[in-house]
Amino acid sequence: MPIRALNPTSVWHWFADICAIPHPTYHEAELAAFISRRAQEKGLSVRQDETGNLYVSKPAHGAGMAEKAGVILQAHIDMVAQKTPESAHDFVRDPIRPQIRDGWVYADHTTLGADNGIGAAMALAVLFADDIEHPPLEVLLTVEEEIGMGGVRGVRGDWLNGRYLLNLDTEENGSIYLGCAGGRDAEITLPLRQEAVAGERWRITVGGLRGGHSGIDIHRGRGNAITLLADTLHRLSGSPGWHLAAFQGGRLRNVIPREAVAEIVLPAGQGAALAALLQEAENAARNELGSHAAQLFICAEAVAHDGRAFCAEDSRRAVALLCVLPDGVLRWSDDFPGIVETSLCFSVAQSDAGQLHLCLLMRSLLESPKDALSRRLASVADLAGAKLVLAEDYPAWTPDATSRLFAATQDVFRAHFGCEPKVEVIHAGLECGLMSERLPQVEMVSFGPTIEDAHTPRERLHIDSVADCWQILLALLKQTP
Repeated sequence: MPIRALNPTSVWHWFADICAIPHPTYHEAELAAFISRRAQEKGLSVRQDETGNLYVSKPAHGAGMAEKAGVILQAHIDMVAQKTPESAHDFVRDPIRPQIRDGWVYADHTTLGADNGIGAAMALAVLFADDIEHPPLEVLLTVEEEIGMGGVRGVRGDWLNGRYLLNLDTEENGSIYLGCAGGRDAEITLPLRQEAVAGERWRITVGGLRGGHSGIDIHRGRGNAITLLADTLHRLSGSPGWHLAAFQGGRLRNVIPREAVAEIVLPAGQGAALAALLQEAENAARNELGSHAAQLFICAEAVAHDGRAFCAEDSRRAVALLCVLPDGVLRWSDDFPGIVETSLCFSVAQSDAGQLHLCLLMRSLLESPKDALSRRLASVADLAGAKLVLAEDYPAWTPDATSRLFAATQDVFRAHFGCEPKVEVIHAGLECGLMSERLPQVEMVSFGPTIEDAHTPRERLHIDSVADCWQILLALLKQTP
């Protein structure tokens, strides 16, 4: 069955159109042009700012709706580009290929882009419908959300008139989100000296981990391929004559690394000892990670050696730095039980001829822990002789349980599900944080259908939850204050 046959058909038709047009972060222009063209053909008002964000507005529809305060529906149209090692998918050229299986929609060995394509699809389905009652309506579709919230930073607040904003970018059906963590990128660069080194070159690979979203999944204990590989290399520290030649782990700042690869040079004849060391490291990791290590492997293969590697001193410094940097949950929230307050994800490590470049993403519900963590990272970098650069800071979204929009949303959820809704604060960055700075007078809530394993090739979208969220959205548009 094609996804266009699913209900609600208008939403799934839009999601199929979105999947058909490549739209990884920084490559949203074709999708934005398609939406803009369709909106203009429909006679809707369309604007696009310098960043690439789309603003589409539609007059109120239905008795008494014109007198109500305006509503903004907000989603982002970029997606995380992740695929399995065997996939030949080109995210810039190839469409996403949705597949239905056991009540879920998946892609074909790639991320699906339900984060946040399904939110955009719901907003567009409202825009293009002729039989849905709603107040004056604006749809804001942002770009570059997945890398540093780039799109929302360029949002023109003076182009928006709505009093209420519905963000459609959360991933747990039945929950109302009223706050989120802020974030900050940390980039560390360690200079490395190369020299002529004799010996045998080995490629060590850590793989088979589940990965996940660097905020939502940070507490699940799935393991980080970079830190596991760093620990494995540290076990070599007592072996004379070893050199680091290359290191690569992770690709995106907001994804927990599933795989990491290093190349080292050892004196001739050390292959058996290396194999024993790697088995020891794998056993330790399996013991630590439990069920999350079901597909874990740590292996080595001999590769051609070009005669050069990093000097012994810099090899030790690089591995020491990789080992000492924190990763994972740093503190749980006192105010919101079961919610992570502060975390750090060691997301990317990449060496080249003269340096090791590291990217870490810190998140917190509070500003002061981000500042303290930044100072801690600066101290570590200084001790290692590295340089730290902080970038892409965005604020937390502070919950407002007194808002009229929140009260109306609770009423709609109670009526639909027949029980009290879960009210959540999410340990991930939502655009509501930056939007609340630019639009302080606008009340905001966030909700969405169930998405599992976002930011991984296992990403899947629960079909029935889309219908739930669609009915909630339609009811809430009627019942906004």
